[in-house]
Amino acid sequence: MNLATYTQPTLELSQVADLFRQTEGPIMVLTHAKPDGDAFGSVVSLVATLQKLGKTARGVFVPPVPEALGKLHGAELADVWDEGYSLPFEPELFVVVDTGAWSQVGPLRGFVEPHLDRTVILDHHLSGDIEAQHRHVVGDAAAACEILAELIELLIPACVPPQGGPATGRRDTDIAGYTPLPQTIREALFVGIASDTGWFRFSNVRPQTHELAAKLIRQGVDHADLYSRLEQGERPEKLALLTRALQNMTFHAHGTAAVMVLRQQDFIDTGARPEETERLIDTPQMVGALQVFVVVTEAQTADGQPQTRMSFRSKHTTDDSAINVADLASRFGGGGHARAAGAKADRTVDEVLAELSGILADL
Repeated sequence: MNLATYTQPTLELSQVADLFRQTEGPIMVLTHAKPDGDAFGSVVSLVATLQKLGKTARGVFVPPVPEALGKLHGAELADVWDEGYSLPFEPELFVVVDTGAWSQVGPLRGFVEPHLDRTVILDHHLSGDIEAQHRHVVGDAAAACEILAELIELLIPACVPPQGGPATGRRDTDIAGYTPLPQTIREALFVGIASDTGWFRFSNVRPQTHELAAKLIRQGVDHADLYSRLEQGERPEKLALLTRALQNMTFHAHGTAAVMVLRQQDFIDTGARPEETERLIDTPQMVGALQVFVVVTEAQTADGQPQTRMSFRSKHTTDDSAINVADLASRFGGGGHARAAGAKADRTVDEVLAELSGILADL
């Protein structure tokens, strides 16, 4: 499937809402492996909404699931896949959120692929190869949870505040006759948009992002508490892993690109977990001269063969000089956004590093 076909929605969001309303059987919601805040928030908010509508719905995550996310409201609405996992029911509808790529859904592919005629993709990434019959893709949405929030307002409009919102200082809970979103849904949506925007720092933030955040805070989201729980509760082992990543960092493209490398031995020595690579890529971005950032992590396939995972980032610029890291990731079979992308290759870390060095030299 080519990119142009993938990015064209087959359903408007109102039609997606109608499809959910008309679905009488169970609905299964899944996302990419190693879920981040946006994946978690998308699954949880949608499952909770469908259950509120009286639907039978369940989510599933492919681990590792970050410990902090697993402690949030709604985590119990999704299973965690393991080798013996089977679906809790025969779904009438599958929903894939925050990805449209087979490579990212991992072992869940076997459940979905035979049923693409009854699969819906809700995504904000401009690349993918899951040829589902139903798609709604919004490439300029800062997070999949922005799309989910709009969908949820269509599904449970009684939870939409009056136009203009409350007066200064009041929360939506003060409005007579108005019921705010349940805590599980509003927190999940906020976690999704906050995490995918670097807590509103990244260039993908648009006015709608802040408007949604304000709406959720008015409804009772404690943003400071969520930030503390998600961003300030790491284990010491993660700090040790960051130290290793910085020690292994090399510079390329005349000092404008930085590559951090983590090998299996680094995880053994530090006691860190694979999911604790999250946000390590943020640290070198404090250096003004650096514009492109890559974390290369040594891993293994399910059958023990070499695999290498890559995370790419680039800084926002006010001109056209910013590097589109989705293009870099595509060289390794990956994709994503212009400023944040990822890839994995079934090759050794040294083979990937050799190719990556050549690519960065041409920047």
